[in-house]
Amino acid sequence: FREDLYYRLHVIAITSPRLADRRDDVPLLVDHFLELYCRKNGKPRMAVTRDALDVLSGYSWPGNVRELENVIERAVVLSKDDQLTPDDLPGQITRAERRAGDLTFSIGTPLEEIERRVIRATLDHTRGDKQLAAQLLGISARTIYRKVD
Repeated sequence: FREDLYYRLHVIAITSPRLADRRDDVPLLVDHFLELYCRKNGKPRMAVTRDALDVLSGYSWPGNVRELENVIERAVVLSKDDQLTPDDLPGQITRAERRAGDLTFSIGTPLEEIERRVIRATLDHTRGDKQLAAQLLGISARTIYRKVD
């Protein structure tokens, strides 16, 4: 690589946060890629189940947006249904969702966001049982409703 070219191109550094640090963007990206690949493959617009969206939002996405795009394209091509479910997702993503301790946070993540993620992960673990999740976390079910809903 030519050093003079590097310095011409490196006038301003542009950084983009990892998808794992932008979990709130996952539903929007899933929706976009579903629309794109359903249209491209001549399929009717697929819906995404809440469970599938929870799995996708909980995954760490080491390949960032390109990995998410690939997963959605694969699901659209292989799915025989009009809904995207966790069964349509590759095993490494659904297995990662089941592992404990996968919650990661960047320094500076607001405490409210961390609490929300921990509560959601616990709700996933208890299959949505808010009473059991509250018991495991040592908080009231009312607190779960307030912080998540």
